[in-house]
Amino acid sequence: DRLLPRLKQGSLRGGLSYPDAQTDDARLTLRVISEAQADGAEAINYVQATELLFEQDAVCGVRVRDRIGDQDCQLRARLVVNAAGAWCDRLRLQVGGHGRLRPLRGSHLVFDYADLPCAQAVGFFHPDDGRPVFAVPWQGRVLLGTTDLDHKGDLDVEPRCTLEEAEYLLTAVRSIFPGLSLRVEDALVSYAGVRPVIGSGDAVKPSDESREHGLWQEKGLLSVTGGKLTTFRTTALEVLDAARSQLSDIGVLNPDAAILAPLQLPARHSIVGQQALKRIYARYGQAADRLLAQSKEADLTVIENTEYLWAELPWVAAEEAVVHLQDLMLRRTRLGFLLRDGGMGLMQRLRLLCQPVLDWDDARWEREQRDYYRQWQAFYAPPRVDES
Repeated sequence: DRLLPRLKQGSLRGGLSYPDAQTDDARLTLRVISEAQADGAEAINYVQATELLFEQDAVCGVRVRDRIGDQDCQLRARLVVNAAGAWCDRLRLQVGGHGRLRPLRGSHLVFDYADLPCAQAVGFFHPDDGRPVFAVPWQGRVLLGTTDLDHKGDLDVEPRCTLEEAEYLLTAVRSIFPGLSLRVEDALVSYAGVRPVIGSGDAVKPSDESREHGLWQEKGLLSVTGGKLTTFRTTALEVLDAARSQLSDIGVLNPDAAILAPLQLPARHSIVGQQALKRIYARYGQAADRLLAQSKEADLTVIENTEYLWAELPWVAAEEAVVHLQDLMLRRTRLGFLLRDGGMGLMQRLRLLCQPVLDWDDARWEREQRDYYRQWQAFYAPPRVDES
């Protein structure tokens, strides 16, 4: 009753409890990139691999398009690793490989805790098809997911949660929380992603497909896709081991080495509490030292109804390759996932903090703000009941 106060009691035969972990996948990716850059790697944003380059029928590089400058260039390398996720087959087809992927869409709804009170994550089975569904506390909200459907849409168009998927999720949650009477319009946000699942070739349900990753070497192209976030280190080690055939100078790999650089948190901070310090350092690594040192005292306060500090926004704008406002609101931070109307209520102060750092004139800022809100309404607003 304390952890799940509105849980259906009738016909409840029992349950089990187990520990788990949670991460912000975008922040984890950014931290891995940041630490790779510190070790000498180059990372380029808004660049699309369009075509492989060949020399004597072996891959020797890739043609890329700069989507900001709208220019093409060629990058040559001893080895090209194709880790393009759901787009992996596009490059593999250029070396004669046949399509392996079965893109599957997973959609989610985000609720205020008051509307879906779950102090702990709860997993249960959908009453219609028996698939597992989860309601998970997430950054001060509750995340409900997920669906598992063949994604037939254009992979270059952002996926969105359909009304049918939203109703599917609500049917599940109503089955164990009947007193909540949740509706689609009660959700703050919806969002969807496409999983790069390797198809078995059999006529199986999407949820019955294996989530194992695959690794292929074809004419000098090393492709990797599939798998799950929790195995990204193991997968990376396999890729490096496979790369030895073309990169003989790869050193000895230590599977027990630390995945991320160790952090040293300050013993205390004059303004920021210890829990907030842990969150800041986990997301920004040791760069959090500079973030805190450079921030004004007035900005080291929490954005209302979130866990974020105002000081994070100008830091992200200055340091994390923000090209468009949607980068800041949806990927560098998750504010667009947590607040009704995508956080448009923050825009006045956010503009004061970030416009000078981004060096955008008024016309650029206003255009970015309009574009962001259109993007949010098209792909992140909860689906409307009147949608056809």
